[in-house]
Amino acid sequence: MELSLSMWSVHRTVREKGWTVLDFLSFCKDEGIRQVELLDVFWKDVKTELPQALAYVAEHGIKVTSYAVGNDFVKSTREERAKEEQVITNAFPIAKALGTSIIRVFSGNLSGIASFEEALDWIVDGLGSAAKKAEAEGLVLCLENHGQLAGSGLQVQTIIDRVSSPSLRSTFDTGNFLLVDENPSAALDILLPYVAHVHLKDFVRREDGRYKSLGGKAFEGANLGLGDVEVKSILDRLASHGYRGAIVLEYEGVGSEADGIRASFDYFATIT
Repeated sequence: MELSLSMWSVHRTVREKGWTVLDFLSFCKDEGIRQVELLDVFWKDVKTELPQALAYVAEHGIKVTSYAVGNDFVKSTREERAKEEQVITNAFPIAKALGTSIIRVFSGNLSGIASFEEALDWIVDGLGSAAKKAEAEGLVLCLENHGQLAGSGLQVQTIIDRVSSPSLRSTFDTGNFLLVDENPSAALDILLPYVAHVHLKDFVRREDGRYKSLGGKAFEGANLGLGDVEVKSILDRLASHGYRGAIVLEYEGVGSEADGIRASFDYFATIT
């Protein structure tokens, strides 16, 4: 197993120092990180930056394991939801250019404009249409467990089963299950056959934590191995099941992001 790094892991540095995608890739080169996940939110001008990024990863032997978009299908009109589907389909040529077939996607969250059932129908319709188009392009959409509509293992399973496409699978985010008061290992019992992309994220329960669970528990981001996620057990189970896809660090701790990333990579090396 080789650990990939999501650019989201340096989102505070991006904001504070004005980092570009090339700055992130340069950081990875200097740190000896050879696999990365890129996100649409970080392009300043994708038409200009994409060719530069492609040249950089080719020159330095960096592999792009996945590409992520920020879609939200919980919108009140068909026109708005169609635009959210376009957020996904616009990523197809970018992901292909980057050399990855994995596009991380979202569902959307409850916002008071729809009942749970109606919002779920919108998500299934939107992801179903996008997955059909992704299948024709040889791409796989991976739904991250996130929020109130696709936060638990059962919710993700339900959406994937209803869409019923080989081009919609699970991004198994180990930390996010804690925010819906679900044990990540228990969620893996449900989603193990569906996983095509993994986010390693650790959270520790802390009274002053920035992240609140649906049940009111407070969590803070932590270096891998220092939180409440059974990281090694989850990786061992994935390997035993034959998982060979990307394992991506998404660091969300406090303090120096670079130090947290280094410590997490060091921990990963000791357990794999």
